[in-house]
Amino acid sequence: MRNKEEKRLQRVVALFCATLFALFSFLFVAVYQSPLLEVLYDYVATGKLDYNGYLVAAVISPLLTLLALWLNRIAKFQREWTAMAYLPSVLLLAFITDIDRSLYVGGWSSTSWIVIFSVAMFVYAALAFVLQRVLFEKIKNLAMSTNRMIWRNLILFVIMFCLAGTLSNGEENFKREALVASRYKGGDAEGALAVGYKSLDASRELTAMRAYILAKENSLGERLFEYPQLYGADGLLPFPHQTSPLSPDSVATLLVDTIKENENTLDYLRRLAHADTLCVAVRDYYLSALLLEKEVIEFEAELTRMCGSYRADSLPKHYREALLLLKEFSSEYQLNLEDSVLNSKFRSMREVESKYDDALMRNNYVRKAFGRTYWWYFLYGG
Repeated sequence: MRNKEEKRLQRVVALFCATLFALFSFLFVAVYQSPLLEVLYDYVATGKLDYNGYLVAAVISPLLTLLALWLNRIAKFQREWTAMAYLPSVLLLAFITDIDRSLYVGGWSSTSWIVIFSVAMFVYAALAFVLQRVLFEKIKNLAMSTNRMIWRNLILFVIMFCLAGTLSNGEENFKREALVASRYKGGDAEGALAVGYKSLDASRELTAMRAYILAKENSLGERLFEYPQLYGADGLLPFPHQTSPLSPDSVATLLVDTIKENENTLDYLRRLAHADTLCVAVRDYYLSALLLEKEVIEFEAELTRMCGSYRADSLPKHYREALLLLKEFSSEYQLNLEDSVLNSKFRSMREVESKYDDALMRNNYVRKAFGRTYWWYFLYGG
């Protein structure tokens, strides 16, 4: 009777552990690390078929669960130690989602994973041996409630799940870039732009991806400075050799030409903007580059050259903001801007500035109220 109850108890615990791991691994693959796996798939399969994270998870999760159950036929982890049977599967889960920038730039090393697997499997085998030969013989006749066993296994799972999250890719910017690529590919441009929206440490790659999406949406002059700009004009373009989901070829296709060797970003865009044919994307990239380099006088001259006799109120928001600055700094420039809201906002910023003598406090208060304007970038940022 005692053995029958023990077997029933072990079946309950085993079912709990299998269900919990299967659920965790499914969500880990289908949701948490799905953008990274999609990036890997697109890189390897070159987009021949649409990626489906739920389908991939539906394959990986059962396979890793079955692997753990099969290994446990040898290791024989049971009772409050049943969760340990899933250690190899947890490590494999972390391994397949450890996708980083080396996917594009190379340099990935297997050494660390060889060490991790070697140490983990030694611990796994040693613990299985000790538990089988020593501990289980002593405790097999001791009564223990189902709830107590489940709670102890749950604690082990929490530790292992944290281990999976730690060992898989932890580079936040690359994960953001992958998520941006995934959302934009799925047709959610706004969702893509919202990734890392408040982050002040955005990578150049992420900054270039935002610029590319804004250009495709014809919103570069309207929204570029709503996002942190840390790299000047260089932040408009990805690196010449691909380091993120946005390939240099995609931007070159949008701008009709590639950047030459030893040509800086501003010179490259200036060359394109002075070509015989001028597309909207080139115009917006070039004018944005001038703003990013704080070349406001040249910006106005080039705006006039490319747009002729323009009406200021019809220009994108950041262009109008730049012209308001130019009007204040240059007595020679005359601006007829009827946008009362923008004029009032500019005066409000100047009033906020005048309230604080301390430069740091002034910077912080102006950022809080006007951090999404070109004015803040020109006067305090960059």
